[in-house]
Amino acid sequence: MLGDGRKYHVNAVSAAKVAGGITPWVVEQGYLRPGLISVEAWGTGGRSAIPAAFAATTDTRPELPVPVPAPGSFLRYAAYDVAYHLANVLFGPVFYPRYRHYALDSPWAEWRGWIGKGLRARFRARQTEAALARIAAHAGPVFLVPLQLDTDFQIRDHGTGRSQAEELAAVMASFAAHAPVGALLAIKEHPLDNGLRRWDRRAERLARAAGIGDRVAVFTGGRVEALYPKLAGIVTINSTVGLSALLAGVPVKVLGRAIYDLPGLTDPDGLDAFWAAPARPDPAEAERFRRFLRHDYHVPGAFDGPDAQRGAEALARFIAGERPQ
Repeated sequence: MLGDGRKYHVNAVSAAKVAGGITPWVVEQGYLRPGLISVEAWGTGGRSAIPAAFAATTDTRPELPVPVPAPGSFLRYAAYDVAYHLANVLFGPVFYPRYRHYALDSPWAEWRGWIGKGLRARFRARQTEAALARIAAHAGPVFLVPLQLDTDFQIRDHGTGRSQAEELAAVMASFAAHAPVGALLAIKEHPLDNGLRRWDRRAERLARAAGIGDRVAVFTGGRVEALYPKLAGIVTINSTVGLSALLAGVPVKVLGRAIYDLPGLTDPDGLDAFWAAPARPDPAEAERFRRFLRHDYHVPGAFDGPDAQRGAEALARFIAGERPQ
């Protein structure tokens, strides 16, 4: 199953536990990206066995090859998405009238949001360019909050119990009260956000309400990895950005539940203390965790495009007990 948070997936896992002799396998876009698929038995995210399994290990896994992913295609991804949802919209009510989709937004709303993003493309590009230039020129510490998708079960099941907007407001209030005077807070929209919630406007309103409108930079595009050398720290609910950041040596504060929120990797203190003294990850422990994840929980491949066949074959071999490289 792709993810384990949807009602039908939760029911399937529960039924497997009752029946016995059945192992549910959960696949996702890899914790380590790109070019990798994660595969776990029984659960992922907050239900994952990874933290306990890593805590029980003392060795360092062997280094495996870094896959070279095939180039992605947004147009191909969009075409698959439209075909999938259009089929469900047209025929789902006829053949499966009691099925309920897990997403918060209907396909029509999703498409409307993406069309709006397309129409605002030039404005979004200028906004991103201005924010990134401001971050690059900033002399004081820069902290990043990478936004996630509201429909993501990493937030819905393994977050803090508050909405992302409520969490962002709390982060800004903490920043206003405890961050160094010269610090800048950067807010990055998720690349697959559908644009319906207008996080750029929402973040700016929350910043003004917190009294830090002039200390917040909001942007919607660009590669977040390019910012790592500039950052004093990252605050996240449980985004995979947090994992890639700590592997790059950036201090990370996790607010929800994440597989990488472990001793020696993420900041152990409260958010208020993080702004003034963010704890850097232990490089040796971070490297050991990366190798552990790659060796025990990832296979090369993708869910669409040229790497889909490779991914399907690697998953099959993994479930059969092999460790495809």
